Amino acid sequence: MKEQLRLRDAVVDAAPIMVSGFFFGLVFGVLASKSGITPLAATLMSALVFAGASQFVAVEQWRHPNLPWLSIVLTTLLINLRHLLMSASLQRSFQKLPKGRVAASFALLLIDETWALAEHRFRKAAPSLRYFVTAGLVIYVGWVGGTFIGTQVGSNIPEPRIYGLDFTFVAMFLSLMVLLWQRQLDFLTWLTAGLLSFLISQLPGLGAAGVVIAAVVASAVVAALPAARQPVAEAGR
Repeated sequence: MKEQLRLRDAVVDAAPIMVSGFFFGLVFGVLASKSGITPLAATLMSALVFAGASQFVAVEQWRHPNLPWLSIVLTTLLINLRHLLMSASLQRSFQKLPKGRVAASFALLLIDETWALAEHRFRKAAPSLRYFVTAGLVIYVGWVGGTFIGTQVGSNIPEPRIYGLDFTFVAMFLSLMVLLWQRQLDFLTWLTAGLLSFLISQLPGLGAAGVVIAAVVASAVVAALPAARQPVAEAGR
């Protein structure tokens, strides 16, 4: 019988991510304020959207006054399409729960970090929607709080890169990769996605969409390999 996850487990697991998410949100708040977005609008964006990567892209596009708003919406949608795959992955763990409760939880709190924590924890412990929601809320507080403070101090920080704040995004995802690493094939997927991201990003007109295209292509390529269809236990022998 699998162990039961407690609320304390969710808080402990999410606390380090909340800290990095706070500084990540701080950077977003600073950049949003420098792009002419009001503190209220930036904070509401983090509170209602809660999707860091797409928000950064939206702020970057906001700097171009002649860019159609539909372009910002479509780019954000493209970047967040990965949430469909994440929700499909976790849905298997919550099949016995009412779909309305699961959908409501996923609508706001399904992000890369909560998905990674759930995938990691549910391997050995019984799936728990309370764990998922609690971890998501802890990270949510850090992200929204960081955004608000960033909008308040934005004028006093000339460039976040000077203080290394821009690295928080990279550091957070590197820690998630460690959690999810099960076999050598995983590293091959990430390496392929990284190389494709770099190459595709050099193509004109794609911008941030190149990263999404690279991730999808890399996953498809690695999934097509014979080793990818072997069970994890066999692949590790």
